[in-house]
Amino acid sequence: MRVDELLGWCVVANVAAETFHGEGGVEARSGLKHFAPGAKMWVLPPQWGDGGQDVFVVGAHRGTRGRLVRMVVPRVHLTNFRVRGIYQPAVRRELTGEWKEWGTLRQWESREEAEEVVVRWALDATVQAGVRQPPRRVDFFHGVRLLRAGESEYAIREVMSPAVSLEIGVVFRDRQEVDAVAELRELLDTIEAGGAANWARNPLWPVVRAVAGKVVSLLSR
Repeated sequence: MRVDELLGWCVVANVAAETFHGEGGVEARSGLKHFAPGAKMWVLPPQWGDGGQDVFVVGAHRGTRGRLVRMVVPRVHLTNFRVRGIYQPAVRRELTGEWKEWGTLRQWESREEAEEVVVRWALDATVQAGVRQPPRRVDFFHGVRLLRAGESEYAIREVMSPAVSLEIGVVFRDRQEVDAVAELRELLDTIEAGGAANWARNPLWPVVRAVAGKVVSLLSR
């Protein structure tokens, strides 16, 4: 096998410098338990049909001299997603080896498939940075995107959820974001609807969608 032979395509990412754990994301760590901050991760495609909230990765284990390991990590702890060719047989073996009762794991079928997914994952990584509850922020962001696109019962529930804290640093990064979210919630509160189907006919709905667009822009800076 030639050393420059392309063995396949894979998504690559890096472990975030700081990751948050525990109830409410109050425990901050440098990198991850098994991987150092900035460590290069080869990331397999979603295996469970969940969009890849948790992903299989291959990377050099923390504290070793490059020993490759494969394990599952929350995607929220990864950043800087891109697509790279696989040229190292050791990386390829670790990616394609059988996994317990799962057998052979699904691989990226093409460069195009990997690049398409990277667009979504890179957006999530941009949105979630800088807060203690990244998953909740990402869910909120996608709820607001749905709201901007048109009325959605799920979107309204997500935006109005009391579980989304307005304390700066938890879900939202700064006062500008908090104020915009508060404005959006206040607008939704003022809409008197006979049912969800009537929301889009309310004269305030164009304003709601405009403010939702502002929130989307702020959260994805």
